[in-house]
Amino acid sequence: MALARTKSVAFEGVTARIVDVEANVGPGLPGTYIVGLADKAVAESRDRIKLAAQNSHLPWPKTKIIVSLSPASLRKSGSHFDLPMVLSILFAGASGPYEDHILSTTVFLGEVSLDGGIKPVTGIIPAILAAKNAGYVRVVIPAGNAAEATLCQDMDIRVATALTDVVRFVAGESDLEDAHGSASDVGEDNPTVLDMRDVAGQPEARRAAEIAAAGGHNFLMIGPPGSGKSMIAARLPGLLPDLTPEYKLEATAVHSVAGRTFTGPVIHPPFVAPHHSVTRAALIGGGAGNPVPGAVSLAHRGVLFLDEVSEISASILDSLRTPLEQGYVRLIRSRRDVYFPAKFQLVMAANPCRCGAEEPSACRCSANARARYLNNVSGPLRDRLDMVVRTHAQGSVIRSEEQESTAVIRQRVIEARGRAGHRWARASYPGVINAEIDGAWLRREFPADEEAMEYLAVYLARGDISQRGVDRTLKLAWTIADLAGCDRPDIDHVAQALEFHDYAGGEVAA
Repeated sequence: MALARTKSVAFEGVTARIVDVEANVGPGLPGTYIVGLADKAVAESRDRIKLAAQNSHLPWPKTKIIVSLSPASLRKSGSHFDLPMVLSILFAGASGPYEDHILSTTVFLGEVSLDGGIKPVTGIIPAILAAKNAGYVRVVIPAGNAAEATLCQDMDIRVATALTDVVRFVAGESDLEDAHGSASDVGEDNPTVLDMRDVAGQPEARRAAEIAAAGGHNFLMIGPPGSGKSMIAARLPGLLPDLTPEYKLEATAVHSVAGRTFTGPVIHPPFVAPHHSVTRAALIGGGAGNPVPGAVSLAHRGVLFLDEVSEISASILDSLRTPLEQGYVRLIRSRRDVYFPAKFQLVMAANPCRCGAEEPSACRCSANARARYLNNVSGPLRDRLDMVVRTHAQGSVIRSEEQESTAVIRQRVIEARGRAGHRWARASYPGVINAEIDGAWLRREFPADEEAMEYLAVYLARGDISQRGVDRTLKLAWTIADLAGCDRPDIDHVAQALEFHDYAGGEVAA
């Protein structure tokens, strides 16, 4: 009887945990048995890895093989278990020596093809980070994942194209190429930056997009079809600063776990725009077996745009409330909870009514139907929107003067974020933006000037705004002040912030 052990990982959300992959070769009828809460993809790999070994002319044990994946209570899924399992089996039944210190200090990932090749897998970044945090010396991955792996620094990452290469490496007969030297130049995930100059007119909506970009605020645009709502939303990511190295790694890791084809690191804020028929699982995340991230997580550190929001059910929209508040998604499964990051900026768009007429006099809908059109946007979700802006029919603005470009607006946004960043860093809140600041703390430590706060108090006393609305208005006023280069919001900044709050009682003010 012989035993060999390798290391791999199991995924929980966008994090990974080290898994022991043990193979025992002993007396009994020939066959391979996998234990340890493995899903169907892992269980089906036993025939694949056997043929891969045989087609690579490697000695496969002709006896009973038991593969144990531990901890046994952790669900295992994914084809990346192929490589560590076949290595454990081969070296458990090997007659020749192998370097035990390599097996015990290395984490292996890779899907094995029938001819012995090693195919790329998903989740490379979380796997490497888990190995690094657990103190392992190196990670062996498929060569097809080399470019993605180079985002992880200070870790020995080796790449392989064939099972025989890894076997010789573990046996101490040859070396594997370093991922940082073998990665092909895939460039960066650099989507085309759309220009705000293309948007005709719409000064209020353009201003709202600039404020939203500077402070990370959520907003809703209401206007007739063809008025430019989707154009403005699609151009918002171009106004945002590039992601920091930390955020770049976070966003790329989410896309890796989701199985997205790696075309380069995510350096720009992602823009995710699901169809209005989106399901709750597609929006929030989920799925049978190992949950996958939804649109809110794919938009992590970027923008989530929901067009035709009136066509999305209220229950699906309300599922956004917790991610907006907490910055992550928690999916409850039997025996475990799965977390996905979800710090995104929400932009929604809707027509004023089903017929899309801008003016009530031209509307074919009844007054009640027009008033109820956006009732699926609940009060608590509305309370998380910092701005509601109106767009207008393009006929009146088709001959408008040339607008400011994305580059010009983006420079103002970066300068405003810089002012806010220095302010919050001095107050022991480094790395946050205005929309993320706690409202009660902001009121207490960084209020607007006295006249502006008295102005806000009048709105609160009349019931025109809630206490949360006061906090939201104050955050918005700080962003407007940052864009203006002012040290503190005054009554004009607060008044501008209040002008963006025109949504009350489920009816859009005309």
